[in-house]
Formats: sequence, structure tokens, C-alpha cells
Amino acid sequence: MRRRGITVLLGAVLVALLTWQALSMDVAYVVFSPGPTEDVLGSEEVEGVEHPIITADTEYPSEGELRLTTVRVKQSVTLVQAMRYWLSNEYAIVPRDLVYPPGESEEEIAEEQEADWAESQSNAEQAALGYLGEPATITVEADSGGLLTGDVVTAVDGTAVTSLEDLADYAESETTVTVTRAGAAVEVPGVTLGDAELQSTHDDPYNIQIDTEALDIGGPSAGLIFALGIVDRVTEGDLTDGKVIAGTGEIDSEGNVGGIGGIQQKIAASADLGIEVFLAPASNCSDAVAVAPDNMTIVRVETLADAVAALESLAAGGEVTTC
Repeated sequence: MRRRGITVLLGAVLVALLTWQALSMDVAYVVFSPGPTEDVLGSEEVEGVEHPIITADTEYPSEGELRLTTVRVKQSVTLVQAMRYWLSNEYAIVPRDLVYPPGESEEEIAEEQEADWAESQSNAEQAALGYLGEPATITVEADSGGLLTGDVVTAVDGTAVTSLEDLADYAESETTVTVTRAGAAVEVPGVTLGDAELQSTHDDPYNIQIDTEALDIGGPSAGLIFALGIVDRVTEGDLTDGKVIAGTGEIDSEGNVGGIGGIQQKIAASADLGIEVFLAPASNCSDAVAVAPDNMTIVRVETLADAVAALESLAAGGEVTTC
């Protein structure tokens, strides 16, 4: 009996040790948690010097705030932690491979995040300038079907074009494209514009500058808020109406707003600050409303124009399209 008892005891200890070891092992997941928010209409300190995030030659003041939102990523997660995080609406458990693709080093991923961050600011500036009605120049970025790098597209089948959207109807069929090449107008027949790599850039009479030196952030999801910040900074009036507005959304140079990751964590961070208006991409609506507190309005946004119109309507006491 004594030997049997010792055997049972040792077995129980071994099971306990193995269970503890299993629960303490890292799993192939990462955790998204609420991250900091930043007011793009404000400034950040760098070595004792205040750096306004958005500046322009002509600026108009705002009493409120436009806050970009972020998520933190916890890379090392045990099974016990994963189970605890899974039970909370403020956290998301995501397969590691979706965030850190196999075969890519941490340095490569960081570089991609930095590139996305820089592109989001460039797209935001172009989207804002387009919304403000500034003229656009459509440039060919690579040789394609008779078009040469550096050509400036001015017309298609004799019809003047001023934006990439003007070219949408010509994407799949062969057309005659008029370009400015070496200062002269040249007609290029048989061009399929859907195969061409084109870039649209708008005139910038405001000398817009975005300074994010103090922000340790990456990725593309701040584009919408940067674009709104630019529009608010260079136009009369106050888009915020003195309120604190938060939001997220990737934006392209034409002002279209795309979905992002971590929407629930970004809403949680905003709710902790008492923010009552959150701008969300239309494709993220279902996840957004699932965690939004009752006192928070989730505004559904598909374009920069949607976002501006919604803020103007809120300031006037009107209705907005919600998720």
C-alpha cells in the first residue's frame, strides 16, 4: 500500500508539473490591446522642443481634438494568458503568422510598418488636397504600352482628365491617351490604362507639413485622421466643434477609406478617455458596434468626404450615418 501511495503521489506531482509547463508555454498567437491615442491637431515634445504635428502656411485654430488610435501588440503569450485575454472584449488573440509572416525578420517587418506609416501620411495629404479642390497632376510611374515614365496624362480619347477617378471607365479597353512629354503634347494610341502605373499628385498652396518624429507608431491606419487634420487646419471653422473626436481608417490618395485591424481595441482606448464620437471604416462597422459603449456614436465612413460631412452635421446638431 505504501508503494502504491508513493506511486500515486509521484504521478500526481508529474501531472501537475506537466500541466504547469504546458500552461506556461508560449502559444503561436499575439495579443492586441488598447494603445495610446494622439491628437493630430496638437504637438509633441522632442528634446524639450514642441513639434506641431500638422502645420501649414495658413492655419485656422481648433478648440477640439482629432485623435488617431493605435493598438499594442504583445508578442509573447502563454496559454494561461491567452485564455484570460480571450475572455475580454478589450483584447484580441490573433495568430502570430498574420502579424509576423514566416520568413520575415523583425527588422523587415518594422521597415514595412514604417513604410506604411509614411505612405499613410502621403495619401492623407493627397486626399485632403483633392477634397479641397486643388488641381491634380497624373504622372506615369513606369513605361507601359507606349506610355513613358514621367509622362503627364492630360486627356483620354480627347476628354480632359483631372483625377485617377476620371480614368476608371478606361481601365480595360484600349484608348488614345494624350500626355505631356518633354513639354509637348503627344497622343499615344492603343493604351490600356488598367495596365499602367499612375500616380496622382495635387498642387499644395498651403505648404502642408506633417511632423511625426515624436510618435512611435507604424502602419497605415492613421490616414483618415491625418487627412481630417489637414482639412481642419487649412480651412476656416472648426470641424471638431470643440469636441474630442477619435477614429481610424486607411486612406488612399483619392480619399477612399479602407478597413483596419484592432478596431475593438481602438474603441476601448477611446472609451477610456470618455470620447463619444468615433469614426470607423464601413467594413469595420460590425466589430465596432459590438464593443462600443452606449454613449459612443460610431460614425460609418467610406470616404474623406463622408467624414467631413459627418463632423459638419454633428456640429450643426444634425444626423449622421452610423454603424
